[in-house]
Amino acid sequence: MAVLDHRPSWAVDFEELARTLRGALGDQARAIDHVGSTAVPGLAAKDCVDIQILVDAIDEERHIGLLAAKGFRCRPEPWNRVEIAGGQECRKLVFAPPVGARRCNVHLRQANGPNARFALLFRDYLRAEEAARQAWGGVQEAPGPERA
Repeated sequence: MAVLDHRPSWAVDFEELARTLRGALGDQARAIDHVGSTAVPGLAAKDCVDIQILVDAIDEERHIGLLAAKGFRCRPEPWNRVEIAGGQECRKLVFAPPVGARRCNVHLRQANGPNARFALLFRDYLRAEEAARQAWGGVQEAPGPERA
């Protein structure tokens, strides 16, 4: 996927997706946040909106069912089920959008997990620090196996 200059429409796309996700999860979702590169004004990014949903506890069967009812598909790969943050193993679920819908990754994380906090802190750091934003943008634009 190509890296694009920042698009103000990414924030609008996030709001629309967040409404759909809020409708699916109701009060199960403690917070729904725009994270990742598309959440940082001025940062080039791949055209895929990253969303973080915080819940009190991950109930795999319930959460997969609620999001599947809106067409979101739980990613089956093991690396989409757990991540390490602050030296701690953290459960998560990652969902792909409904078929044919706007490209996004939906990260469902436990509200008190260090991985949830890290996603927000990293986004906010890139928003606040121009030098870090420039450096991170350079990493994303560097040729790699999929962009070469």
